[in-house]
Amino acid sequence: MNKIILISCVSKKLPYKTKAKNLYVSPLFKYNLRYAHSLNPDKIFILSAKYGLVDLESEVEPYDQTLNNMKKEELKQWSGKIINQLKEQTDLQEDEFIFLAGEMYRKFLIPFIKNYKVPMQGLGIGNQLKYLKESLEKKEICEQLHKIFNSLKRTSFPFNEEEIPLNGIYILFEEGEKAHDRDRIVRVGTHTGENQLRSRIKQHFINENKDRSIFRKNIGRAILNKNKDDFIKQWEIDLTTRDSKDRFSDLIDFEKQKQIEKLVTKYMQENFSFIVFRIDDKDERLKTESKIISSISLCDECGQSTNWLGNFSPKEKIKESGLWLVNELYKEPFTKEELDELKRILNN
Repeated sequence: MNKIILISCVSKKLPYKTKAKNLYVSPLFKYNLRYAHSLNPDKIFILSAKYGLVDLESEVEPYDQTLNNMKKEELKQWSGKIINQLKEQTDLQEDEFIFLAGEMYRKFLIPFIKNYKVPMQGLGIGNQLKYLKESLEKKEICEQLHKIFNSLKRTSFPFNEEEIPLNGIYILFEEGEKAHDRDRIVRVGTHTGENQLRSRIKQHFINENKDRSIFRKNIGRAILNKNKDDFIKQWEIDLTTRDSKDRFSDLIDFEKQKQIEKLVTKYMQENFSFIVFRIDDKDERLKTESKIISSISLCDECGQSTNWLGNFSPKEKIKESGLWLVNELYKEPFTKEELDELKRILNN
């Protein structure tokens, strides 16, 4: 599946022949184009009222023509021309189309396209500009976070726990996952107890007890769901408390549970690497963790690969966000000033 972005033309243009990407000079078009590039599409086209489907690099003359003056039949003819041009360069049934274009441009195209999105549907021009500016800022902050964390010392299993601070935050990367031309962050975590960071990481990577690590539990869920294994019902049972052990132990196939725990351990040790950084204050740790998670989950570019194990998770939030997380998603991201403060912390 290719990602195709369609941007509508605008009335404000340069008065001379030039490449299509430079011809349209309104703020809305410029922000649409920046936003389109930020999504890493396979192709971007302009929907021109005069020329139809236009490649960004095509040389075009300025024109004074708009869809607003077209009658319904003329608009259908224009749309039919676009569809025929799209058929030559895209797959209308398989590709994903993102419309950065008004309803007039979309209405007779969408019936021919199976997979499409309209990010700013129903928004006026002012709110479209606001959406685009905010989305680009979120993307830039997320890109900076990936750049920063990819540059720090990376650790993988087996690790020397003496090199891990007693208090802090961990950032995990997963084999095969990419974003912003770097390894993609797939989980962010910390701890609430004092001096527990080393213990938390060992609970994920070494200690085979899914009831002490929600991360391990989620990996196991995905493995079991991928294999359509009914043991997932037993895997869900939490045996942490004495009461739950008394009530549910007879329902558990503990030999099978050990097998799944070993599969989880193997997957984690072979596929995850991480960086850590020190923050001693508990409240500051929790706030920073939340802002990192929100900044990544709100970025449109940080999607998972089609092969990502999390795609098999029964947890919708994991599949939707592309992160091995269900909490702190889509909340308050970093501001630029807060990101500068994080850089200061990391440089100390």
